[in-house]
Amino acid sequence: MQLDYTRLNGEYLNWALKYGEERNEDDLRFGQYLLSKYDMSDYIEDYEKTYSELLKDLYERTEK
Repeated sequence: MQLDYTRLNGEYLNWALKYGEERNEDDLRFGQYLLSKYDMSDYIEDYEKTYSELLKDLYERTEK
């Protein structure tokens, strides 16, 4: 599955409401969760920074 703006926003809002800065029931942080679900290569500890960096990356890819 490929990560896009809609999926990223949905994942972020869902995570923020359910877990905030905490780990989920599988003991994963937001970045770890996205890494496993979307087969990504980078992991960032903070969920807000993860969201910001991924949003920036998606924006830069669509601008090319």
